[in-house]
Amino acid sequence: MIVYIDVLIVINIYVTYFTLRAAALMLHTRLSLFRLAASSVAGGIMSLAALIPIPVLPSLLLKAALTVLIVLAAFGFGSLRDMILRSALCVTVSMLICGAAALIHEFAGTDFIFSANGYAYMNVSALVLVISSAVIYGVLSLWRRFTDSPADSVRVGLTVTRGDRTAVLSAITDSGCFLRDQFTGSPVILCRAAAADPVLPPNVHAYISGGRMEDISGIRLIPMTTAAGTSLAAAFRPDCVTVKTRGGRKRLDALIAVSREALKNEDFDALISTRLLK
Repeated sequence: MIVYIDVLIVINIYVTYFTLRAAALMLHTRLSLFRLAASSVAGGIMSLAALIPIPVLPSLLLKAALTVLIVLAAFGFGSLRDMILRSALCVTVSMLICGAAALIHEFAGTDFIFSANGYAYMNVSALVLVISSAVIYGVLSLWRRFTDSPADSVRVGLTVTRGDRTAVLSAITDSGCFLRDQFTGSPVILCRAAAADPVLPPNVHAYISGGRMEDISGIRLIPMTTAAGTSLAAAFRPDCVTVKTRGGRKRLDALIAVSREALKNEDFDALISTRLLK
């Protein structure tokens, strides 16, 4: 089978992107677009290792080592436990893709798939690749949603950053908190407006003060139901959200929402779903 190096690199850029996104999805972790793109390109270039003629075991060790480098580039180090978990999950997803490729080759008896050293080369159309990965990503999303189990409420530290401003909040985890942005599916962390004040965008300030919102860019209105009734919270996506627990610090992919009445009389600053800590 003729292997075109440019196609090999492009395919594995896409596969690396999908692998990292799948890992972030399962870990409830947000990846910056720049780091995700850079790591995907690095993964595509590293796929040239598929052309190195080495035995199976060394090839798997090489694949694992290169995957750790890609994971570090995408997620950062965090802690040893986080690095091992992220790397193991990425290796698993990547090997599942190659395993599926090998099965297709075995049962279909075709030669449109080449797999070596943990990397895949597929002579298929881009449309087929996009559709198949979208289906798999959707299955993983459903699996994560149904397997997230509730946990006891605990108090955790929450740090929210927007630009050069930072707010440090005391949060309570709640298994009954299901707030989500209906357009993006991103989870929403509900905060007391006064505690999150340092990082609130001007248009969110205008909303919670009852003023006129002339600029609504970057703002989502999240419907929520509490014992006091139904209301709307203004949500925005900060530059960074991290939570500190006994297991260490974790970066989250979530929106921050505030309203005039939310958590007004509570002894904590934010409400966060236990699912975000899985």
